[in-house]
Amino acid sequence: MQGAEAVAHHEVLARIAVETRLQDIGAQTRAALDATLIDTIGCAIAAAPEAFCQNAIKASQAANGAGLCSVMGRPERLSPAGAAMLNGTLGHGYDFDDVHLPSVAHFSTIVIPAALAACELFNADGKTVLEAVLVGDEVGGRIGWAACSGEWGGTSIRNRGFFPTAVLGTIAAATAVAKVARLDAAQTAQAIAIACSYAAGVAAISRGDNSTKRTQAGWAAQAGLSAALLAREGFTGPDAVLETSQGFLDAFTGGHYRAQALARTPDMPWVCEEMSFKYYPLEYVIHPLVELCNAARPAIEGRHHEITSIEASATARFVTLFTPKDKKISPADPFMALMSAPYCIARALTKPGTGHLWLRDFREDYVFDENLRSLADRVEFKADPSFDSVFPHHVAGGLRILSGDVVLWQGKLDDVYGSLQRPLTQAHLLEKFFGNCNALGATQSGAILESIDGLSSEPDARWIARLRAGALTSD
Repeated sequence: MQGAEAVAHHEVLARIAVETRLQDIGAQTRAALDATLIDTIGCAIAAAPEAFCQNAIKASQAANGAGLCSVMGRPERLSPAGAAMLNGTLGHGYDFDDVHLPSVAHFSTIVIPAALAACELFNADGKTVLEAVLVGDEVGGRIGWAACSGEWGGTSIRNRGFFPTAVLGTIAAATAVAKVARLDAAQTAQAIAIACSYAAGVAAISRGDNSTKRTQAGWAAQAGLSAALLAREGFTGPDAVLETSQGFLDAFTGGHYRAQALARTPDMPWVCEEMSFKYYPLEYVIHPLVELCNAARPAIEGRHHEITSIEASATARFVTLFTPKDKKISPADPFMALMSAPYCIARALTKPGTGHLWLRDFREDYVFDENLRSLADRVEFKADPSFDSVFPHHVAGGLRILSGDVVLWQGKLDDVYGSLQRPLTQAHLLEKFFGNCNALGATQSGAILESIDGLSSEPDARWIARLRAGALTSD
């Protein structure tokens, strides 16, 4: 922007955050907000019993001690920073959380934990939670949209080697916490500016050979919380931090961004309405391949021994889901398995009864044997430029199962189930939620849904404690 009266981009985004009120949105947008809360809370509670959660709690307690804030699905209370970190890590614990495809980023699992921690810190009411999630998503998503274009093959942030979830999520979280803390436009702009310096995360964590990916969401929630609290106390960030030379957009997009996408117009859908939801606990690019496996099962029943190769096509940007092959056909643990396209394809083709992969298939029913490894070894990645040209707006996939030169089955999907083009049904969203909250029992799970439905009437932050294990008598 040029001229003495030009307004810096982060100041424009801050105004959106400060001026937006819950009464500005309609029933459809409110339903979308509720869906993100239902899905994120369920995903976090599902991961709460896992060993990695206990280890993360130990690390948080060592760094920050105990506190007043709730950990979803757990009895412990942590500091605001610790709770933001833990709940973000849990929400992304099995890569089961919703995603904003234009940004290639998981916002909900960062924005919601940061907002909940801030609400317990300031004892904010339920309406404030909804507003915080709304504007956190919006600011993160506006920057995500600015970095997304077919001109540079999807998102320039990811193409430059950064993990958009963590990078954009830090700014989104700072915006949400600023809303809870009732910062004015100038303070909110500083929260965003500070968060731009705190943003971090490399795309290499998505290769499925490490346990860092889930923690990147937690770290972004904690960093965003810290940025907003510092702004509240008078700390400042760089002027024109988004657009200046050596600023955020220069660093994270290499100058490949569309400044006009940062502005919001009344005819636009809210970013929270653009979320895609996962029906399988897998990296999203693998989803269409699992769907196709399910469709292929009748044709190859009893013929697995005849299969010589399985050609799987997806966007080439995620070829790391297929490589290195030795690690993908022999994943070291269940989390690495859900980041392996060869493993998921083999499991979906051979699982008794159905090819649908549930969370329990990577927990209590996790299977890995020589037959599965052998079939996974026959999976080959096949590039399809048409899938690259439509990503990230469409997550497409193709599958071709061969016996020598004979095609046993082939198929293609233009969009994954759960996307905006093929939205997840409310029945499946609730099925997923209750399945994820199984450890809490139906009584507490139902109470959580009631709390979300009536959130705008909650007078303070006490409802958040209902997300903890043991908050109610379970069935």
